[in-house]
Amino acid sequence: MLKKLFNIMKKNVKEEKKESEEIEFKTRRLEPKIENEVLDVETKNNEVEGEESNCSLDISVDDVNTKDVTVEATVCLDKVEKECDEKENELEENTQYIHVELSEEDREYIKDIKIKRGKSIRAIDVYSEEVKEFKTHSECSKKLKIPMDYIKENLKYGYTDYLGQAINYLREELKLDTDGESSYLESSKTPMELFNGLNNKIFTTKMSEYKREEILCSEKIEPLKMHYKFECIDEEYDEYFTKYKSIIKRGGKKRVELVDKKGEVIERFKSLDDCANYLNKEKNEVVDMLKYKDTKVGRYEIRYSLRGL
Repeated sequence: MLKKLFNIMKKNVKEEKKESEEIEFKTRRLEPKIENEVLDVETKNNEVEGEESNCSLDISVDDVNTKDVTVEATVCLDKVEKECDEKENELEENTQYIHVELSEEDREYIKDIKIKRGKSIRAIDVYSEEVKEFKTHSECSKKLKIPMDYIKENLKYGYTDYLGQAINYLREELKLDTDGESSYLESSKTPMELFNGLNNKIFTTKMSEYKREEILCSEKIEPLKMHYKFECIDEEYDEYFTKYKSIIKRGGKKRVELVDKKGEVIERFKSLDDCANYLNKEKNEVVDMLKYKDTKVGRYEIRYSLRGL
């Protein structure tokens, strides 16, 4: 009986030992797997941390890139604005020289206005071809010691002989009405036509023979020999006519603006009458100011308005 009991206990011990060995064996087999899983988990954690770090780095890089792009965009914008300003200025300058097709009527109108403005002029010696330029007609007359009317005659008709002195002398001696020494230039007849007509009147006008002989013997009835021809420069008016031609040539109401030195509008007028009333001037005076571009009004200036065109 005891022996049987002993055998049973021995058997149980063996079975427990066997189970313990099996558990130990299984544990040893599972340890590498567990270690690998732990390593995998750690690796994944490291990867996540790395991604977070990279993300942070990317954000920083993006921030830097954003700043670079912003700086680059600002520089580029400044460059574009500068180029636009340069192009605008270049266009404005070139606009002054855009060729505008002028009719014969336009050319005659401009020439007449320039003669009356008396601005910059070029004198050419017909013999030596020497060229001199002057700021005004009066300066040219003074420096070259020639009559002002001779300059006007040559510009308007192309004469190199001055007829004005002879015309004015004959008008005075023949008792003919005159509105001034330069009035013959406003006549519908040319100076040559006037001169020939006055010479004929010496013989048809009733006067003493003594007086007639006196006139005929006077040196004043002879044209004065000159040797200059002239050309108006006055580019300022060329630009003015080019800009406002459509307004200058048409009739009807014309809008006017009062501007400061910077070109900023101070007042706008719907008509020439409104402008004249504001400036306390006659309408004809305002018309002539705009016609001859004599547009200064104290610190300001008047100009045709292009609004609505």
